[in-house]
Order: sequence, then C-alpha cells, then structure tokens
Amino acid sequence: MSGGIQLSSEMISELKSVVTKHDPQAENDLFFMQYLSAITGYVLAHQDQPGMDKKALLDDLRHFMGQVVEQVEQDMKPAEDAFGIWKPGDN
Repeated sequence: MSGGIQLSSEMISELKSVVTKHDPQAENDLFFMQYLSAITGYVLAHQDQPGMDKKALLDDLRHFMGQVVEQVEQDMKPAEDAFGIWKPGDN
C-alpha cells in the first residue's frame, strides 16, 4: 500500500469485530463497508482546518480506494505458470 498504509487480514478482522460488537449486522461485508464509509464521513465532517476542501478530499479518498481494490485484486491473482516445449534449435 502506498503512503505507509499497511493493511492485513488480521487488522481488518479486528476492525470488523469492533463494529460487529456494536451492530451484529456488520457481520455482512457490504454492511461493514457502509460503516467504514460512514466513519470516514463522520471524521471528515469534524475537520475544521481553514481552507480544507472536503469534497476534493473525498474524491482523493475515492480514487485511493479504487487503487487499493486494483492492487489487492492483482495480488490475489494466482501466478500464471509458463508452459511450453523447447526443442534444441528452436529460438
């Protein structure tokens, strides 16, 4: 992950456990993701730095989430095995 972000299945499982403790419906991954989005919105709403462009930051976060999805999906793909028959004299 870029920017020093370190994700692990263990960390995500622990986060999900905390959320599920407060709302058992969060056991469902799609519902859990809604909580993560809501938490992001909640934290961002409480930011009061002068000149902060919250909408631009949300766009940046959306883009970053897309990059994470692409990277994790790429990492999950099994390595393709090369196969072929080489014969002496073949180039």
